Amino acid sequence: MSRFTVIGLFGLFGLILATSACEKPASAVAKAQTLASPPGAPAPSTGPIAVRVDASGYHPASVHAPAGKPVRLVFTRTSDEGCGQQLVFPTLGIRKDLPLNQAVAVDLTMPASGSVAFTCGMNMLRGSVVVQ
Repeated sequence: MSRFTVIGLFGLFGLILATSACEKPASAVAKAQTLASPPGAPAPSTGPIAVRVDASGYHPASVHAPAGKPVRLVFTRTSDEGCGQQLVFPTLGIRKDLPLNQAVAVDLTMPASGSVAFTCGMNMLRGSVVVQ
């Protein structure tokens, strides 16, 4: 083998290792793909659910959505106080900025049962979407 072939093989091996080390576990990827609607997914089967965010939390803090169906949540931050500047869906890997007085939509497909939690960026404000 030539020196260039050996260097090329080591480079390819390194690239494979780096790529596989950065991947999420298969179960986490599958769960996120099931719950977070990809771009171009079907429109939500129900109308948008409005959630207001202020210094004291999410209003309402708990909303209901049908099992296995797409749903659109629309968050609007109405106060510059508190830690509601970011919205996080920890189990889905979703993080969105919430600009003051601007609606921000999040499209999800609900699981068959249970709930999907959301929090502020500091995990102090909490809410959930519950399967009905």
